[in-house]
Amino acid sequence: MKGKLAAFAILGLSVFAFAQFGRGPQAGGRGRPGDGVTGAGGGQTGGRCLVPGYRGTGEEDLPTPRNINRSGFVYARIRYHTQSWWRAETREVPWHHDYPDGDTMFPDSLARLTTTQTTPDSYQIVDIDSKELFQYPFTYMSEPGYLNLLPADVKNLREYLDRGGFLLLDDFRGNEFDNSQFENMLQQMKKVYPDREIKRVDASHPIFHAFFDIDPKEMLPPYLMYNSGDVEFLGISDPKGRIQVMIDFNNDISEYWQALDVGQCSIRESGMAVKLGVNYAVYAMTH
Repeated sequence: MKGKLAAFAILGLSVFAFAQFGRGPQAGGRGRPGDGVTGAGGGQTGGRCLVPGYRGTGEEDLPTPRNINRSGFVYARIRYHTQSWWRAETREVPWHHDYPDGDTMFPDSLARLTTTQTTPDSYQIVDIDSKELFQYPFTYMSEPGYLNLLPADVKNLREYLDRGGFLLLDDFRGNEFDNSQFENMLQQMKKVYPDREIKRVDASHPIFHAFFDIDPKEMLPPYLMYNSGDVEFLGISDPKGRIQVMIDFNNDISEYWQALDVGQCSIRESGMAVKLGVNYAVYAMTH
């Protein structure tokens, strides 16, 4: 109990420090476009957490690998093939969203709040069909609503997950008016595991208590759009019930990480996103 209280105190101080002194755009921080949302900015979250400013292809962050310390925890951001109907000339490439501010915030928080050996630079862009994927037990995928899994991608990703890898799908949305992003994610993951269902992850699941005790119902959506709804936590599990794919639907914890890193958005909600990321990593490394 004392350890958890100390961790919560450290989290509060870390959140405050990042909000006050985090890397802003003037220091190389890069965001994503506003996608036409009004009211984006600071203040209470409830649909108002969006970091504007960056449009790019992601090619400027290649080639890989980056020169980083690989003696501890390093995670991979997955670069994937997009659907043909995605218009590349109009916005930032989907797999790249919140890079690199969210990517530095995640391992840095993990190091601050746990005994995990890692650094703010412990992240790597990895192609979904590459054997390099197997070097990273924890992987992150942004905007799976635009994902297009080719046969080689399916084979590689299934083998990665079957061998114990963990995948976090984040930053996509849907509602009764437009559920196309969710439907695409569902179709793509059915290619990987046609016999497994995507199920809601209950608040009692160990993933919400792996390090911090989290009530998922308290998580607010980072932004409100015509095609978004309430935050839902979903998952795909192996035959023993262990989550292999964690799905943050109508959520964007990496946006929260990035917003915290550049001193924008609700500290409470960004702090919860940090705790979720820590829990996901601890669960992935212990299950």
